[in-house]
Amino acid sequence: MDLTQKCSLLAMGLMLSTLVVCEPANAERRRVFGANGQAGRFVQRGQYGQRAGARAVRYGQGAASIKGGSWRGPNGGAFKRGCVNAINHKGAFHASGSSGTTAAGGNYKRAGATGVKWGEGAAHASGFSGTTANGSTLDRGSKWGYKKGVGGQSQKGFNYQGANGSAASGYKTNQYDAVSGTGSMTKGRDITAKDGSTYGYDKTTDYTKGQGFTTTVDRQNGQDYTVQYQKGQKPVYTPVID
Repeated sequence: MDLTQKCSLLAMGLMLSTLVVCEPANAERRRVFGANGQAGRFVQRGQYGQRAGARAVRYGQGAASIKGGSWRGPNGGAFKRGCVNAINHKGAFHASGSSGTTAAGGNYKRAGATGVKWGEGAAHASGFSGTTANGSTLDRGSKWGYKKGVGGQSQKGFNYQGANGSAASGYKTNQYDAVSGTGSMTKGRDITAKDGSTYGYDKTTDYTKGQGFTTTVDRQNGQDYTVQYQKGQKPVYTPVID
């Protein structure tokens, strides 16, 4: 399992889990020191919420922390959040998640995780899901990964459903080969208006770093075309005739 997959699984777990915060006193903070490091924790409670956290540092080796909190408004809205951080001489990691509801009935969940290995690469995954009080929904997600000397890739996408019948979805990808210096990008949109009319496009770009690219665009209810570019020359636009 690579780092991108691990980040994806953790982000999903944070999104689906329920944040649990310990029962703190109204306010408390403690810290201890030793020859090799230090550690501390805090807890706090107010009229509408509470939060707690802990962290530890080992001198010359690394550190880690965890925090969480929850809030509930006087009119019924609520919010929860938690995060984890870690860092050492090999790399760093961060993960966070939150969820909330509005007094009117809307709700959302969000989670994300990022990992870095110093001098070698990094990976990230995140997701969001929400519903408004009137029934509109939005789901969105992204992930990317990069390895030094090899290349990287990324993926993004969203899906929206409006309470009035409108809808939209989209995607974007990018793949890059660091050895050959070549890559490919795609992007697309599909949109439906509340009156039922539709439009959108799909676009693909193949490129060589520092040399040029070719882009092809396939449009709904519109003229398709290609654009070619070579370094030192003007871009060439060519309509596609069916």
